[in-house]
Amino acid sequence: MSSIKPTTSSERLLVIDALRGFALFGILLANLYSFIGYNTLSNQEIIALPIMDKAVLFFIDWFVEGKFYSIFSILFGVGFALQAERFKARNASFTSYWFRRMIILCGIGLIHMYFIWNGDILTLYSLLGMLLPLFLYQSNRSLFRWIMVLLATPLLMHIILYFTPDLSFWGSLNRISQELKIQWGYGDLTLLDMRTSDSALEVFSVNVLYAIPRAMSYLMYGRYFHVMGLFLIGLLLARIWLPKIRNKDISVPRTVIWMGIIGLITHFGYALIKALYGLPSAFSEIGLLQGVIYHLGATVFALYLCMLVINLWASGKAKSVFQNLALLGRMALSNYIFQNVTAVLVFFGYGLGLMRKVPFLWLPLFAFGILVIQWAFSRFWLSRFKQGPLESIWKKLTYHSLKQH
Repeated sequence: MSSIKPTTSSERLLVIDALRGFALFGILLANLYSFIGYNTLSNQEIIALPIMDKAVLFFIDWFVEGKFYSIFSILFGVGFALQAERFKARNASFTSYWFRRMIILCGIGLIHMYFIWNGDILTLYSLLGMLLPLFLYQSNRSLFRWIMVLLATPLLMHIILYFTPDLSFWGSLNRISQELKIQWGYGDLTLLDMRTSDSALEVFSVNVLYAIPRAMSYLMYGRYFHVMGLFLIGLLLARIWLPKIRNKDISVPRTVIWMGIIGLITHFGYALIKALYGLPSAFSEIGLLQGVIYHLGATVFALYLCMLVINLWASGKAKSVFQNLALLGRMALSNYIFQNVTAVLVFFGYGLGLMRKVPFLWLPLFAFGILVIQWAFSRFWLSRFKQGPLESIWKKLTYHSLKQH
């Protein structure tokens, strides 16, 4: 095991880091939705928003929502494949390393979820990531079958929910959260009241209260299966495309172009439904339709964007763009956490308290401003250190654990 060291700069693939940086910007746009206060609005308030706010939200729902977290999930699978390849080349045990890596990521995710923002995705990634070694030696055909089953499951879940007369099971964790909220003395407070409170304890309490029903929400809407399917897409694409990427022998197949068209059309329908009805219940006909086109459109359009970016990189065009995006992507974990810390300090009560005080029209400006700061910090940091601050901690803890064993 002593022959295994953290990945060096020369071993990294520029286009993979650039894709991570590209995905980070989309994730930031999508998360600012919540930080500005979308989740505190009723459907009637959403429908009554000014036309320019609606235009920005429609654009994000059409071109951003679901797609960039899908790209990030695919890249997680690619990263798993790259790590496994590195260990195989050195004839070292990979599984124990990977489990320790995921356990440490889970710890980072839990700290992020409870102390910064309950919208954390790292915990989900780490727990599902522990299942990835089960698929490492599956054939490509077997992986493809698993992908189809996993990606179809969220659609099946929507149908089951639509036809389920008794929904008490699905609301069980939400009831626990509401009872706990009352016991803590926050029963009369809305989400907006607590998020914009001057009391840091109230703001932190939201993270705990809203984290409780999140596990059931993921099951209801098939998030576990969707993310796992995306991981496996990344693993499969790594097998097929990484040799081509290393040789820059990349072109976008016609089928991928059609996937992009299908994704754009279906997600236009998703954005239109959301603009007209707010976020309809999955238990209604319109909610069922929205769920189906969301999962279909987000996945296929994410694949299209990945192939488009890789093809542009292989053409040798826009080199400076890829280099700058790669700076963000090399510090993806640090930048993801930094994005949310910044947003919390700007929009929550113990910061500037700007939630519901900023029009959605300004959302792209906030996103661009945060991204520029992150780019400058990433450039400064990586000129002096090999890894981002959180990446360094993550890897040191992982390799230290290996040495202990």
